[in-house]
Amino acid sequence: MKFQLDGHEVYASTGAREHIKGQPYLIFMHGAGSSHLVWSQQSRSFAYGGYNVLAVDFPAHNLSSGDALQSVEAQADWIIKVMDHLKIKAATLVGHSQGGLVCLSIADKASKRVEKIAFVATAAAIPVNDMLISTAESKENRAKSSMTSWGLGPDAHHFENSVPGFSQVGNGLRAMDLNLEGALPTDLKACAGFEDGMAIAAKIECPTMCVLAGKDKMTPIKFGKKLADTLQQNTLHVLLNSGHTIPVEAPLELNQFLRDFLSA
Repeated sequence: MKFQLDGHEVYASTGAREHIKGQPYLIFMHGAGSSHLVWSQQSRSFAYGGYNVLAVDFPAHNLSSGDALQSVEAQADWIIKVMDHLKIKAATLVGHSQGGLVCLSIADKASKRVEKIAFVATAAAIPVNDMLISTAESKENRAKSSMTSWGLGPDAHHFENSVPGFSQVGNGLRAMDLNLEGALPTDLKACAGFEDGMAIAAKIECPTMCVLAGKDKMTPIKFGKKLADTLQQNTLHVLLNSGHTIPVEAPLELNQFLRDFLSA
Protein backbone atom coordinates (compact mmCIF):
# COMPACT_ATOMS: atom_id res chain seq x y z
CA MET A 1 0.00 0.00 0.00
CA LYS A 2 1.25 3.46 -0.95
CA PHE A 3 -0.26 6.80 0.01
CA GLN A 4 0.73 10.42 0.50
CA LEU A 5 1.25 11.91 3.96
CA ASP A 6 2.67 15.38 4.65
CA GLY A 7 3.79 15.62 1.03
CA HIS A 8 5.76 12.37 1.06
CA GLU A 9 5.05 8.85 -0.12
CA VAL A 10 4.42 6.25 2.57
CA TYR A 11 4.68 2.52 2.07
CA ALA A 12 3.10 -0.10 4.30
CA SER A 13 2.90 -3.79 3.50
CA THR A 14 -0.62 -5.19 3.85
CA GLY A 15 0.53 -8.78 3.54
CA ALA A 16 -0.63 -8.81 -0.10
CA ARG A 17 -4.25 -8.56 0.98
CA GLU A 18 -6.79 -5.75 0.84
CA HIS A 19 -8.10 -4.48 4.14
CA ILE A 20 -11.56 -5.78 5.01
CA LYS A 21 -14.07 -3.63 6.82
CA GLY A 22 -14.70 -4.82 10.36
CA GLN A 23 -11.45 -6.74 10.78
CA PRO A 24 -9.09 -5.73 13.60
CA TYR A 25 -5.89 -3.87 12.71
CA LEU A 26 -2.31 -4.95 13.37
CA ILE A 27 0.41 -2.32 12.94
CA PHE A 28 3.98 -3.67 12.77
CA MET A 29 6.86 -1.25 13.44
CA HIS A 30 10.47 -2.01 12.55
CA GLY A 31 13.67 -1.23 14.41
CA ALA A 32 16.63 1.06 13.75
CA GLY A 33 17.94 0.83 10.20
CA SER A 34 15.33 -1.76 9.29
CA SER A 35 12.09 -1.70 7.27
CA HIS A 36 8.84 -3.56 6.67
CA LEU A 37 10.91 -6.45 5.31
CA VAL A 38 11.70 -7.67 8.82
CA TRP A 39 7.98 -8.55 9.15
CA SER A 40 7.74 -10.52 5.90
CA GLN A 41 6.81 -13.74 7.69
CA GLN A 42 4.26 -12.09 9.94
CA SER A 43 2.46 -9.67 7.60
CA ARG A 44 1.20 -12.26 5.12
CA SER A 45 0.34 -14.82 7.79
CA PHE A 46 -1.87 -12.43 9.74
CA ALA A 47 -3.31 -10.73 6.66
CA TYR A 48 -4.68 -14.13 5.66
CA GLY A 49 -5.63 -14.91 9.25
CA GLY A 50 -8.34 -12.36 9.87
CA TYR A 51 -6.45 -9.09 10.41
CA ASN A 52 -5.90 -5.87 8.50
CA VAL A 53 -2.11 -5.59 8.46
CA LEU A 54 0.16 -2.57 8.15
CA ALA A 55 3.90 -3.22 8.28
CA VAL A 56 5.17 0.31 7.83
CA ASP A 57 8.35 1.78 6.43
CA PHE A 58 9.18 4.84 8.51
CA PRO A 59 10.22 7.91 6.48
CA ALA A 60 13.60 7.47 4.72
CA HIS A 61 13.34 3.69 5.10
CA ASN A 62 13.01 1.45 2.05
CA LEU A 63 9.91 2.56 0.10
CA SER A 64 8.86 5.54 2.25
CA SER A 65 10.31 8.91 1.28
CA GLY A 66 11.03 11.99 3.35
CA ASP A 67 13.60 12.70 6.05
CA ALA A 68 14.27 10.24 8.83
CA LEU A 69 12.41 11.22 11.99
CA GLN A 70 14.76 12.42 14.69
CA SER A 71 13.05 11.14 17.83
CA VAL A 72 10.94 8.25 19.03
CA GLU A 73 8.22 10.73 19.92
CA ALA A 74 8.20 12.06 16.35
CA GLN A 75 7.91 8.49 15.05
CA ALA A 76 4.94 7.93 17.37
CA ASP A 77 3.27 11.11 16.11
CA TRP A 78 3.83 9.90 12.54
CA ILE A 79 2.17 6.52 13.23
CA ILE A 80 -0.82 8.31 14.76
CA LYS A 81 -1.03 10.45 11.59
CA VAL A 82 -0.97 7.24 9.52
CA MET A 83 -3.84 5.88 11.60
CA ASP A 84 -5.77 9.12 11.16
CA HIS A 85 -5.16 9.12 7.41
CA LEU A 86 -6.40 5.54 7.04
CA LYS A 87 -9.26 6.10 9.51
CA ILE A 88 -8.02 3.47 11.94
CA LYS A 89 -9.69 4.15 15.27
CA ALA A 90 -7.63 1.63 17.24
CA ALA A 91 -5.12 -1.15 16.60
CA THR A 92 -2.86 -3.71 18.18
CA LEU A 93 0.73 -2.51 17.95
CA VAL A 94 3.70 -4.80 17.39
CA GLY A 95 7.15 -3.25 17.75
CA HIS A 96 10.58 -4.74 17.19
CA SER A 97 13.55 -3.09 18.92
CA GLN A 98 13.20 0.67 18.30
CA GLY A 99 9.64 -0.06 17.17
CA GLY A 100 8.91 -1.12 20.74
CA LEU A 101 9.94 2.31 21.97
CA VAL A 102 7.55 3.82 19.43
CA CYS A 103 4.77 1.60 20.81
CA LEU A 104 5.45 2.99 24.28
CA SER A 105 5.30 6.55 23.03
CA ILE A 106 2.04 5.93 21.14
CA ALA A 107 0.52 4.42 24.29
CA ASP A 108 1.53 7.57 26.16
CA LYS A 109 0.16 9.96 23.55
CA ALA A 110 -2.99 8.12 22.43
CA SER A 111 -3.83 5.29 24.82
CA LYS A 112 -7.41 4.97 23.52
CA ARG A 113 -6.05 4.14 20.05
CA VAL A 114 -4.13 1.13 21.41
CA GLU A 115 -5.90 -2.20 21.97
CA LYS A 116 -2.89 -4.37 22.79
CA ILE A 117 0.90 -4.14 22.44
CA ALA A 118 3.41 -6.85 21.56
CA PHE A 119 7.02 -5.92 22.33
CA VAL A 120 9.58 -7.96 20.38
CA ALA A 121 13.28 -7.97 21.36
CA THR A 122 13.03 -4.56 22.94
CA ALA A 123 13.06 -2.73 26.27
CA ALA A 124 11.83 0.47 27.89
CA ALA A 125 15.18 2.08 27.07
CA ILE A 126 17.78 1.08 24.50
CA PRO A 127 21.14 2.65 25.33
CA VAL A 128 23.27 3.03 22.21
CA ASN A 129 27.05 3.01 22.34
CA ASP A 130 28.50 6.41 21.37
CA MET A 131 31.06 4.68 19.18
CA LEU A 132 28.32 2.94 17.18
CA ILE A 133 26.57 6.27 16.59
CA SER A 134 29.86 7.87 15.55
CA THR A 135 30.61 5.00 13.17
CA ALA A 136 27.12 5.21 11.67
CA GLU A 137 27.62 8.92 11.04
CA SER A 138 31.05 8.62 9.43
CA LYS A 139 31.14 5.05 8.07
CA GLU A 140 27.53 3.97 7.78
CA ASN A 141 28.27 0.76 5.89
CA ARG A 142 30.61 -0.41 8.62
CA ALA A 143 27.91 0.23 11.21
CA LYS A 144 25.41 -1.72 9.12
CA SER A 145 27.77 -4.70 8.95
CA SER A 146 28.36 -4.64 12.70
CA MET A 147 24.69 -4.36 13.55
CA THR A 148 23.72 -7.14 11.15
CA SER A 149 26.33 -9.42 12.67
CA TRP A 150 25.39 -8.60 16.25
CA GLY A 151 21.68 -8.70 15.54
CA LEU A 152 21.55 -12.29 14.31
CA GLY A 153 21.98 -15.30 16.57
CA PRO A 154 24.47 -18.14 15.94
CA ASP A 155 22.02 -20.34 14.03
CA ALA A 156 21.22 -17.55 11.56
CA HIS A 157 24.95 -17.09 10.88
CA HIS A 158 25.19 -20.74 9.87
CA PHE A 159 22.26 -20.69 7.43
CA GLU A 160 20.20 -22.72 9.90
CA ASN A 161 17.25 -20.40 9.68
CA SER A 162 13.59 -20.13 8.89
CA VAL A 163 14.07 -19.65 5.13
CA PRO A 164 16.26 -22.52 3.86
CA GLY A 165 18.85 -21.50 1.29
CA PHE A 166 18.84 -17.82 2.22
CA SER A 167 21.54 -15.96 4.07
CA GLN A 168 20.05 -13.95 6.91
CA VAL A 169 23.28 -11.93 7.06
CA GLY A 170 23.09 -11.09 3.35
CA ASN A 171 19.38 -10.33 3.54
CA GLY A 172 19.90 -8.07 6.55
CA LEU A 173 22.64 -6.07 4.87
CA ARG A 174 20.64 -5.69 1.67
CA ALA A 175 17.57 -4.51 3.59
CA MET A 176 19.59 -1.81 5.38
CA ASP A 177 21.11 -0.67 2.09
CA LEU A 178 17.60 0.06 0.75
CA ASN A 179 17.19 2.90 3.24
CA LEU A 180 18.27 6.46 2.51
CA GLU A 181 21.76 7.47 3.59
CA GLY A 182 21.72 8.86 7.10
CA ALA A 183 18.65 6.95 8.26
CA LEU A 184 20.66 4.63 10.49
CA PRO A 185 22.51 7.22 12.61
CA THR A 186 19.28 9.21 12.97
CA ASP A 187 17.52 6.08 14.25
CA LEU A 188 20.31 5.27 16.67
CA LYS A 189 20.28 8.79 18.12
CA ALA A 190 16.50 8.61 18.45
CA CYS A 191 16.82 5.40 20.47
CA ALA A 192 19.52 6.88 22.67
CA GLY A 193 17.40 9.95 23.36
CA PHE A 194 14.28 8.14 24.54
CA GLU A 195 14.28 8.25 28.33
CA ASP A 196 10.66 8.03 29.51
CA GLY A 197 9.98 4.38 28.72
CA MET A 198 9.80 2.98 32.23
CA ALA A 199 7.45 5.70 33.45
CA ILE A 200 5.21 5.17 30.44
CA ALA A 201 5.27 1.37 30.81
CA ALA A 202 4.10 1.60 34.41
CA LYS A 203 0.97 3.45 33.28
CA ILE A 204 -0.06 1.16 30.40
CA GLU A 205 -3.34 -0.59 31.19
CA CYS A 206 -3.97 -2.57 28.01
CA PRO A 207 -2.80 -6.20 27.65
CA THR A 208 0.82 -6.53 26.61
CA MET A 209 3.26 -9.26 25.63
CA CYS A 210 7.07 -9.29 25.59
CA VAL A 211 8.92 -11.75 23.36
CA LEU A 212 12.62 -11.68 24.20
CA ALA A 213 15.71 -13.43 22.85
CA GLY A 214 18.18 -15.37 24.94
CA LYS A 215 21.10 -14.52 22.63
CA ASP A 216 20.23 -10.89 21.99
CA LYS A 217 23.39 -8.77 21.76
CA MET A 218 21.62 -5.60 20.63
CA THR A 219 19.07 -5.35 23.44
CA PRO A 220 20.21 -7.76 26.17
CA ILE A 221 17.43 -9.75 27.74
CA LYS A 222 17.92 -8.23 31.19
CA PHE A 223 16.65 -4.90 29.86
CA GLY A 224 13.64 -6.54 28.23
CA LYS A 225 12.77 -8.28 31.48
CA LYS A 226 12.74 -4.93 33.29
CA LEU A 227 10.10 -3.77 30.82
CA ALA A 228 8.13 -7.00 31.25
CA ASP A 229 8.21 -6.67 35.05
CA THR A 230 6.93 -3.08 34.85
CA LEU A 231 3.95 -3.69 32.57
CA GLN A 232 0.67 -4.29 34.42
CA GLN A 233 -0.95 -7.00 32.25
CA ASN A 234 1.99 -8.69 30.58
CA THR A 235 2.78 -12.12 29.21
CA LEU A 236 6.47 -12.96 28.81
CA HIS A 237 8.03 -15.40 26.34
CA VAL A 238 11.77 -16.06 25.96
CA LEU A 239 13.28 -17.70 22.87
CA LEU A 240 16.55 -18.97 24.27
CA ASN A 241 18.29 -19.71 20.96
CA SER A 242 17.27 -16.61 19.01
CA GLY A 243 19.26 -13.46 18.47
CA HIS A 244 17.84 -9.95 18.30
CA THR A 245 16.08 -10.38 14.96
CA ILE A 246 13.30 -12.62 16.26
CA PRO A 247 10.80 -11.95 13.42
CA VAL A 248 13.09 -13.62 10.86
CA GLU A 249 14.98 -15.99 13.15
CA ALA A 250 11.98 -17.54 14.89
CA PRO A 251 8.89 -16.62 12.85
CA LEU A 252 6.87 -19.73 13.61
CA GLU A 253 7.31 -19.30 17.33
CA LEU A 254 6.65 -15.56 17.22
CA ASN A 255 3.56 -16.01 15.06
CA GLN A 256 2.13 -18.55 17.49
CA PHE A 257 2.80 -16.27 20.44
CA LEU A 258 1.05 -13.46 18.61
CA ARG A 259 -1.95 -15.61 17.71
CA ASP A 260 -2.37 -16.74 21.31
CA PHE A 261 -2.00 -13.17 22.55
CA LEU A 262 -4.49 -11.75 20.06
CA SER A 263 -7.10 -14.41 20.78
CA ALA A 264 -6.79 -14.25 24.58
